[in-house]
Parts: sequence; structure tokens; C-alpha cells
Amino acid sequence: MNQYPRNIIIFIFICSPIFASEGNGLSLFEKLISVLVSSALLFSIIKGYLTVNKIWKRRKNEEVANSISIVAAMLGFAVGFPFLLNSLIITQDYFSAAKSVIALFLATVFTLIGTGYFVDKNKGIGFWTLLGLALKLEGKESGDLITDMIRPKGAGKIIEILKKLAAIDDDIAQEEIDLIKQFSEKWNIDVPELKPGKPEEVTNLVELKALVQSYLDEGPDTEVAEGLVDLINMMAEADDEVTEEEAMAVAEFTGMIAHYVSSEKGGEMQMFEVNIVPQGDEQMEAVRELLPELEMVEDRGGRVFKVGKYFSEEYAEAVCDKYITLGLYSSSSKVVVDLDNDKV
Repeated sequence: MNQYPRNIIIFIFICSPIFASEGNGLSLFEKLISVLVSSALLFSIIKGYLTVNKIWKRRKNEEVANSISIVAAMLGFAVGFPFLLNSLIITQDYFSAAKSVIALFLATVFTLIGTGYFVDKNKGIGFWTLLGLALKLEGKESGDLITDMIRPKGAGKIIEILKKLAAIDDDIAQEEIDLIKQFSEKWNIDVPELKPGKPEEVTNLVELKALVQSYLDEGPDTEVAEGLVDLINMMAEADDEVTEEEAMAVAEFTGMIAHYVSSEKGGEMQMFEVNIVPQGDEQMEAVRELLPELEMVEDRGGRVFKVGKYFSEEYAEAVCDKYITLGLYSSSSKVVVDLDNDKV
């Protein structure tokens, strides 16, 4: 057994009866309580020492100094002094007075370290100046914890989704910029540089869908995910004009989020499946060259390539149109997906 802790334990058991000896007329139970109180005081001293010892070696580190709440440290004085005076003058409870002294000692140490008093670069700067700088820094950081608590998971991706959605109709409205700015500031995220008019970067609907899926893959709270539906609708309607591209995106993303929310509950969901139906061997080979990852399956008495399932009919039709322009016969059909077993 390590010599240091053993000596502490021996010291506690030797000194405990001494601290508790003044109550000669006490019952056995009261004497036991007195011993426990005196032992607790000694443990408080040990705890205070270990707390200070851990940070004392790092007192010259600026990051360590900045990590200490100077306001919390100074509140130790506001709490400690009244209790010390009460214990000494009114209740004459010297055990409590000793604990207050320990608390004041810790408050002093953490206040000095928190101001950066021991940091080498602060040598020559007065204590009160350092205290003012520490309070100013804490004032700037005081809302960080609350902001992190109210900022939804994946907030950065939500802003990126809104940014790309604003540009999907090849025109960014000032109302859309204002909405993005509002939520960026609310969540303490750098506001994207956007200008009204034609966007610098064209939004690719497939990439935007992948971004929404990436956000959902992070596992946000279902309430937050449902709130994203409202945000997407607000963005589409911000300029009082919903274009065909915006309507299609809103319908598809709403379906994606609905699937995410419903997947935990199970059940079934209606979707739209896109198939390429090759008209002869020539088209069959063309599809295999164009989409080598797709496999041909037997469906409804014929051979088809299943492109994928989509949440909105408009989006599925747009996918069909893409392949039709390539000379391939493509169609969409309603399917019912079992959310417990089918992977979308």
C-alpha cells in the first residue's frame, strides 16, 4: 500500500477522537457523529489540497487560466465570508468555520490562476487589470453553453441545405438571404456570403438530396428533423413564389424526413419507384454501360432495371425524364415500403 495514503488514514483516526473529545457527556451515537464530522473536515483539507495540486503545476498555462470561470471563483468569496462569520460569531461552529476557510483558500487560488496572474506573458500587469480582462473574456463566452444547448444537432448542415435550396431556382431572393442569416445568427454560425440574384454556384438537386440524407444519417432528434420541414417550406415561400424546382425539392425532402421520423416507429409508407424498361437487347446493353451498378430483375412479367425509390411523385417523374431524354423508356409506379424490413 502506498505510504502517503496510509499515513493520512492513520492521521485521521488518531486525530478524530481529539477533535471529538470535548463532548464528554455525549451518547455513543453523538460521539460517532462527532468523529465523522471531524474526519470529514480532514477529508475536506485533503480534497482541497488534491484539487489545487492538480492545477498548480499548470498555473502558468494560458489555456488553463482561460478555462477557469473567474466569476464562479469570485462567488466563492461571496459564499464563504458570510458562512465564516456566522460560524465564528453566531453559531460558534468551528468545524463549519474551518470548512469556510478551506473554501476561501480555494477561491483565492482559483481567482489568481483564472486571472492569468501566474502566466509568464502577464508578468508586470497589475492584478486588477488582469481581473478586468478575465471578466471581459468571460462576458463574451458566457452564452456559449446555452447556445450549444439550444443549437440543434447538425445545425451547420441545415444552414448549408437552406443555402443550396435558395439557389435551386437559379435566383436567390433577399428574403431567402434574410431567413438564412436569421438562423445562422441564432445558432451562432458564420453567416454565408450570399447576394441577391443569380447564384455563383448552381445547385445540383441530386447533391442537395445527398446533403439532406447526410444530415439525417447523423441521427438528429425527430422533433428537430420535423422542424426542418417547416424551414424548407419557409425557404420555398420566402419570396412569395414557389417555382417548379422548389416544389419538387420540398416534396422529396419532406418525404425523406417523414421516412426518417417514421422509421423508428415502423409501419408502411407509400413511395414512387423508378424503373428503366429496356426495349430490346440494344437498350439493355446501353443501360448496363450507363448504370453498371444496376441489376436486371423480373418484374410484372418483364425484365427491368430498378433505379430507386423516391418520396415524391414529382421527383420520380423528373428522374424518369432524365432517362427518357437519353432514349430509354422509363416509368414510375407507386409502391408500399415496409419500414421495418425494406431499406430505402
